[in-house]
Parts: sequence; structure tokens; C-alpha cells
Amino acid sequence: MLRLTSDARSDTRKIDQINDAVTAFLNDRFSSGDGPMARLDRWTQQSIAVKNQAKRALVLEANDPTERCYANLIQEINLEAESGIYLATPVGNAARLQRLAGESGMSGRLFQHLVEIAPIVFPNELRMADGKCDLLWASIEARYDRATLDAEVSELILMHLMEMEDMAADMTDRLRFTFYAYHENRIRQLCALPPQLSDRASQHLAEVVSDLLERASSRGHRTSSTIGRTQIPRQET
Repeated sequence: MLRLTSDARSDTRKIDQINDAVTAFLNDRFSSGDGPMARLDRWTQQSIAVKNQAKRALVLEANDPTERCYANLIQEINLEAESGIYLATPVGNAARLQRLAGESGMSGRLFQHLVEIAPIVFPNELRMADGKCDLLWASIEARYDRATLDAEVSELILMHLMEMEDMAADMTDRLRFTFYAYHENRIRQLCALPPQLSDRASQHLAEVVSDLLERASSRGHRTSSTIGRTQIPRQET
């Protein structure tokens, strides 16, 4: 893992690698012909790029860059999951969402209940869309696309910090499994929809998420050696 005090030359190379990787990633997303980020206006693209470059700088300046980056990733995937739960279907466009649809607590069919969910969860957005769920759907997709880009930047930085790409990807997948299951479960409870998890599994999942969010808010009060050790309880049979 990166330590910014041992070998100045090695640290400088690592920092340059991260800077270059983040810049190349953002440029690729903003220039991909039919990608959602490429369709944004230049001012919005610039705003997103500035925010993510500032995030990258703050991570590298932290006492424990790995922990700081992981804290960012927790918050960003939590935000991504709030909208991503409606897009996670077996036939979704993104491979990561297709995988999530088969995980414990994920039905892959929450979008079918959007008419019931919208007045409770998205009352303001629904009013602005004149009650049209297709316009609301576009808003959900836009939120997901933005949150996903932020999370992907943090995952990219984490891969470089840990120098173990597979482990960083596994940690990110675990966070997605956790937060997507949690948010679907929360929406089902809020809207009185049939549950996907038992009461015991639901309670445990809520505790796991609470611990993760507390960790993210503390930003470095725990050691990076404990990263990624959360698992979702399987549905009891």
C-alpha cells in the first residue's frame, strides 16, 4: 500500500501514476461517443472533473490515503445504490448491475413497482415530471450515471494505492452487494412491498451499513487492514 514517507522517488512515481490514470479515465468518459457523460454540456463535465481531481488530491494528502479513498468509495456507492436499485435487472446494460440482480436481497424487479414507489420516494421529482414516470426514469438514470462515475474514480485510485487490482475490485463489489441489498430492502419496507430478506437478515444488513457509514464519516480513524470484511447475510430458508 502507498506510504508517502518512505521513498520519495517511489512516492512521486506512484502519485504521478494516479494523477495520469484519473485524468485519462475522465477524458475517456467525457469523450466516449454515446456514453452518458459525453452527452453532458462542457460546463457540467468540467465541474465533475474538478470535483474528482480535488478528491484525488485530498486522498493523496491524507495520513492514510487508502483508508481515505475507501471512505469516499463507501459514500459514493451508497449514493449510487439509491438509484441503481431500479436499474439492476438481469437484462441491464451494465454488467455490474446484471450481477447484482442475482445477489441476496436483490430482486432485479424493483423497477416494476416504480408507479407505487414514486409518490413516496420521489414526490418532488414526480411533480416536476408532471406525474410521468418516463421522465422520472430519466432522472434516476442521470443520478446513477453521475454517482457511478464518482465511485469508479475512487475505485481506480484504490487499485493504484493497494497495488492489487483484483482485491480492490472485490472490495468494491462487496460494497455494492451490501448497499444495493440494503436500499432495496429499505424501499420495500417504506412502500409496503413484499420483502426479499428475513427480519434477521434485514436487521443484520442495517447494522453492517450503519458501521460502514460511520467508518466513512470518521475518514481514517480505523486502520486500512480491516477494509472489505463485510458480508451480506444470506436469506434463510
